[in-house]
Amino acid sequence: MTTLENKNTFNSTTLFRFGILLYWSLFWLINSLDKMIGGSQFLWVGKDRFAQFQRFFASASWENPIITNIALIFVSALEIFAFLFFTGALIHLYKRNEDSSRSWFIVGISFTLATFSIFAIGDHIFGDRLELLEHTLFWFITLFSWVAFVHSDKFLNVHNYVLPKKQMTASLLSITVIAMVTHFSIIKHKNEAYHERKDGINYALKGDDFYKFSFPFLAGSTSFENTLIDFKQNNPKKRIIEIYTLPNELRKQKADGLIIYILAEDKK
Repeated sequence: MTTLENKNTFNSTTLFRFGILLYWSLFWLINSLDKMIGGSQFLWVGKDRFAQFQRFFASASWENPIITNIALIFVSALEIFAFLFFTGALIHLYKRNEDSSRSWFIVGISFTLATFSIFAIGDHIFGDRLELLEHTLFWFITLFSWVAFVHSDKFLNVHNYVLPKKQMTASLLSITVIAMVTHFSIIKHKNEAYHERKDGINYALKGDDFYKFSFPFLAGSTSFENTLIDFKQNNPKKRIIEIYTLPNELRKQKADGLIIYILAEDKK
């Protein structure tokens, strides 16, 4: 078996396995948090999974929210268990318990394959081809991760090479710098664009008393409400007759922000 040579060196096979375990641990941690947070929050742009699941089940005439809650709980449990086992495998590998690390890793892989298999079956049932492609790719990536982890000492040509501590320190420093730059970039984006989640937006006049509103990606229900308030305040002599949205056939899947049209008339 492959182990760390000493405290000042890092075996390349072990580093490779560390990378696999770290990737899947972070992957399932972020996915689990996405289920818990939902929607756009401070420094977090997630998806409302309840609304997504509810829409899927409603398309199959299963509109009871209890069904959605049960499905979300079940899926979240699978993801949390996968995260725990991958993290456990990472800890065991750090402690140089490679047999235990491999056992925990295989359980984590099993939970991951089960999760993506269930997602793919759901994608078939509800006809979401984009999600099906994504989940199928992740299914094969999971399988490849298992092969790479278990047999890495056989196919790595440099498996006997050890990474000096200074080189490892330089690598970690570079990663830290990149992470800090990314962090400040996120902070900058939050300061410049996060207000779009709540602010009302301006309209484009498309005809006599016909107005178009194109909401940005981050916009939520508060932005919609403030937009209507701003429109009424800026057009006190107008009365809203109808509010239209684009039909599903004209939407471009997930790339679209909300677009609405307002038909108004002069108050009598």
